[in-house]
Amino acid sequence: MRCPKCKAPREGYGRWCHACGYAGGDIRRALLWTALPTLLIGVVLGAQIVHQQLSRRGSSRNEYSNAIEIQDRAGRSAAFAQLMRDAGQTCVSTTKSLFRGDIGTNATWALRCKDSGDWLVLIASNGATRVASCGPLDKAGTPCWTRL
Repeated sequence: MRCPKCKAPREGYGRWCHACGYAGGDIRRALLWTALPTLLIGVVLGAQIVHQQLSRRGSSRNEYSNAIEIQDRAGRSAAFAQLMRDAGQTCVSTTKSLFRGDIGTNATWALRCKDSGDWLVLIASNGATRVASCGPLDKAGTPCWTRL
């Protein structure tokens, strides 16, 4: 059998030409069958990202933080008070809260509990929380009541 491109003899198991590298196919057809599915996947993923951005409520990339943020003041105070009690701290209700911003996908909040003072709360993207008192943080040069 001879190569249709360079007319060199092709022998053995493989169908590609050792002389010119011809593999016996239409490159445009091969690109069409790889480019079209890739383009379709890109369009679908892009549409999903746009839909998520448009349907997101709240100012955080963290869905747990957004669920707290979209509540009214009383609901937010109750949610943060429960969060503090779950963390082992005493907090009857919050009198002030500030969404400080996101650190990656983690949301950071500053809270003022009526009975235990100021706290910094980090809400992870999986819903786990970390709580720290603002007193030592302020002394270390990390003010609680500023945006990130």
